[in-house]
Amino acid sequence: MRTNEERMNLIFSRAEEIQKEQQKRKQRWIEVGCVAVCMVLIIALGIGMPGIMGHAVSGSVTHNSGAASLIASQSQLGYIVVGIFSFALGCITTILLYRIKERRKDQAERKL
Repeated sequence: MRTNEERMNLIFSRAEEIQKEQQKRKQRWIEVGCVAVCMVLIIALGIGMPGIMGHAVSGSVTHNSGAASLIASQSQLGYIVVGIFSFALGCITTILLYRIKERRKDQAERKL
């Protein structure tokens, strides 16, 4: 038979395990949500960029000569914005996959 102290310790350890599982589940949803939001943002920008660039080209936007006008000309501005957001999505996806790999490694170590 177990003593009351042993039972209390088992109850507390099980409660801690349940809390950790809930935190992991919540963190997973946050990570998946961030990746989904980034993907939706990039797709929306990719779809809407021709219209946005059409308004910018038809407006009275002028560029002075210089280095900044080389990368901010109106024909390439849409590609620059989509490229930056795609890079951000790639970074977030890489971090997510790294965390998943570390989590699986930790779970494998716990099982052994």
